[in-house]
Amino acid sequence: DTETPSWRTGLHSDWLLRVGPAEYRIHKVLTGHGPRASAFLCSAFTTGQQLSVGSAEDGCSPGACRAETDLSNILPEQVWPFVGQVLDFIYSQHITITIENAVPLLRCADALQIRSLFLVSGEGINELLSVTSAPKFLGDTVALLGGELAEQIQTSAQNVIADSFDSYSLEDLRQIPTSQLVLILKRDDLSIVHENEVFDRVRALAEAMQREVSTEDVTQLWQTVRLGALSNGYFVKAAQVDAIPKMALIRSKVLHRRCGNNMLQGPMELQAMVDNWPVGPCRPRKPFKDLVCAVLYSVDTEARSDPDVERNITAATLVVEEIEFLGGRAQIENIFAGSPSARENAEPINMDKVDVAFVLAPWTPSDKRIVSLINFVDNGGGAVLLSFIGGLSKGTWLEHQYEPLLTGKVGDNTPYEDVFLATAGSSTCSLDCSDSSIKRTQDTVTPPRILCGVDSINGRRRITSKLVDGAKVLAKWSDGQPLVVQHPSKNVFSVSQRVSRIFELDDDLGHDDTLQLVLNVMVYAGKESKRLQGQAGRHTVIDSITGLRPEEDQEIGAFITNAGGVNVSL
Repeated sequence: DTETPSWRTGLHSDWLLRVGPAEYRIHKVLTGHGPRASAFLCSAFTTGQQLSVGSAEDGCSPGACRAETDLSNILPEQVWPFVGQVLDFIYSQHITITIENAVPLLRCADALQIRSLFLVSGEGINELLSVTSAPKFLGDTVALLGGELAEQIQTSAQNVIADSFDSYSLEDLRQIPTSQLVLILKRDDLSIVHENEVFDRVRALAEAMQREVSTEDVTQLWQTVRLGALSNGYFVKAAQVDAIPKMALIRSKVLHRRCGNNMLQGPMELQAMVDNWPVGPCRPRKPFKDLVCAVLYSVDTEARSDPDVERNITAATLVVEEIEFLGGRAQIENIFAGSPSARENAEPINMDKVDVAFVLAPWTPSDKRIVSLINFVDNGGGAVLLSFIGGLSKGTWLEHQYEPLLTGKVGDNTPYEDVFLATAGSSTCSLDCSDSSIKRTQDTVTPPRILCGVDSINGRRRITSKLVDGAKVLAKWSDGQPLVVQHPSKNVFSVSQRVSRIFELDDDLGHDDTLQLVLNVMVYAGKESKRLQGQAGRHTVIDSITGLRPEEDQEIGAFITNAGGVNVSL
């Protein structure tokens, strides 16, 4: 008989494995010895109690007895269906690591002390860890693993989820254990453009999970929302949530901007409690994390008598401060043709190291800086332009259609009319659909959610608008004119400017969210720049998985302890 011994046929088997209701007839010489052997089974074979349970009729060799090992209390029930794949690997080295079996096989490899399978499973997790697989890996790891290795996998999966949080559906997030989801939602570097997004996600999760989890779990989810960072409109929505104490809501709003990055860590933060509700951390999220930004303004600083000079310089400086406040890095430069920084011998910002540029150009920039900006955009860099009548709307930049939105003046005798952000309806209708029926109409585009946290934007100037063919209107004014336009083929966005005061932040003059809108668009353009330039980071679980080698005297089991109540080591 030349048939190859197999656990599937049980031919010449001399040991029995029991795993729950299943039985596997195996061969000691194949499972306890060799490069894919189980050290756990080898020990059982040599020191375990030998119980005669077999006969020739059920597959044993004549005169041989077959002992058994029951793994039902060694392996958690969730991994029982994968034991056959473990035996296939031991017998034939055949294994295909998938999102479904990676963590269960790693758990089996650790419990049965199969070093080669441990390495293969770990390397498989490294290869498969992605936006799609991270929630599954996180849930499986919490259920099946423990100790240092579990923490490493969980941290890596959390990083992936935080980096791409805005891409997950409600059902994706519901796969994640509540304890892990709370940790993710608390992170500063959560991939959002505004805290309103966190509120929306938590509200949807709370409604979907209220029958599945405890009230305490739902409360913990709500406590991850940084209430003080919500926009005014969402602050009103939060006041309508019964689970949120009203005094905590008020206190958080007062503390948020006052504390900011100066919020002390440690005991003082822990003491910020109202009705057992933590109102910290008061610092903002970091949507600009890892983004390098250039703020380029073109202003004739010698025209000090013009009030717009100081306004534009102040606006550019404010953008820099906000970027750094929100976790990014920013450089500022005056690119006006006559400014000292724009002269031939001046050292400009190195745009090769920049992800996204904000351009504020009421005066025409120098030719050298325009060429630099064109090269930057051609290489995938993101540009957000505050559109004026003049500035970049001429010359090479205009001729090569880098500006997706061109604005023009109307007659000087045309009266001003107050306009505002349209807030619901269609975002794709043409510029001539400006009748009263579509005023205050605007869809929130996802992605990018450029209007998140934007409650109001006001303007007065009458303008005419022209779009580059194929440009997409992402937001509109109430009179149908475009407010935000995306270039059809380049990572360039235009934001229409219709007031003389840039970024109305003085409550006495009327609060305006243009600054928040610009920041939202910059975050999207910056991330798109990283994607286009292939700079998106790849997450590796940890070196302790891929770094282990069979010849090294390292104990696999030491990485995983207290997993399902079992402690094992080689």
